[in-house]
Amino acid sequence: MRTRNTTLALAGLLVAAATTGCGGAVTTASNAKADGTYAQIAALPKDQQVAKAKELAQKEGRTLSLYTSMTADIATPIAQAFEKQYGIHVSVFRGNSETVLQRALQEAQAGKPGADTVETNFLEMTALSDNNLLADFNGSSLDKVEAAGKFAHWTASRLNVFQPAWNTDLIKPADEPHSWEDLALPKYKGKLTLEVSDSDWFENVTKYWLDQGKSQAEVDKLWKAIVANSKVSKGHTTMMQFLSAGQSPMEAMNYTYITDRAAEKGAPVTHLPQGGVSKIPAFARPNGVGMIKNAQHPAGAWLFYNWLLTDGQKELVKLGLTPSTKVPGDKSLNGLTLVPFDVKGLSKDDGSWDKKYDALLRGAATTGS
Repeated sequence: MRTRNTTLALAGLLVAAATTGCGGAVTTASNAKADGTYAQIAALPKDQQVAKAKELAQKEGRTLSLYTSMTADIATPIAQAFEKQYGIHVSVFRGNSETVLQRALQEAQAGKPGADTVETNFLEMTALSDNNLLADFNGSSLDKVEAAGKFAHWTASRLNVFQPAWNTDLIKPADEPHSWEDLALPKYKGKLTLEVSDSDWFENVTKYWLDQGKSQAEVDKLWKAIVANSKVSKGHTTMMQFLSAGQSPMEAMNYTYITDRAAEKGAPVTHLPQGGVSKIPAFARPNGVGMIKNAQHPAGAWLFYNWLLTDGQKELVKLGLTPSTKVPGDKSLNGLTLVPFDVKGLSKDDGSWDKKYDALLRGAATTGS
């Protein structure tokens, strides 16, 4: 099995092949146009920055290249909403977060950046930042984001919240889970599905248990029991399709927005117990937005970054996602008990959690077998 950081490690080989000296960052030629554009905008008072970015974007040809791991049913309306507001056409490259990172790195090494702005998972955004590919942003929209959502050269734009999900036709209220530990109960034997790349969930739950006073032996026993109850599958959207169709009763973890969107379409699925309030610690993983330092359309990149943290947040709410800022009418976090997501620990991980999760799942049956 290949999990998330394994793919990132392969991307790291691309970086190593193009580095010079001991700095470890991708070496790219300076782009005077992008540098100058970003500097012009940054130097202005914050209430004048949007107007200047709009003026400069017109000179760029009113176009923008976005690389994102948003699914097509989200990326398309987001691009359309931005284009409607600013008249800037958005060309979207969509792939999983690892693919987005690899493409951006390869293009940077070739000196031909294809992206102007990137919106993807925190781990890949951190890698882009660490490799000096992202430009600084100082727009007033940052004031809307809490300190925990601000990172070096990128900002959280939305949150993927981890919770179990179940089919309400197959899991009745008396059998609903009320803790991560519950997933190890014998009554869930053969009813759980695990996703093969969820090592970040595995890491967060493990550290949470240890922080709450469990011993490593107790944690290992819980995970062994959870896997014994489970089959494995690939892809959170695919898992939700199985869950909605009743082909699997429960998912050990899925993103709450995927569950909520399926429920809104009439699927008998939920991540909240009958009472409407979950006591299961909910880890909110950030996805973020950043501007490519050598962008061909830097003013457009600046506008998109700023828009995604302001009016774009409202569009995310309309699409059922969890915004990184407080948006009137957002109900995506209702009933959840949020706990911190370990961004720092996973950003510095060398792939050890992938290896542990891979080893844990080894030999587990796959969904449909």
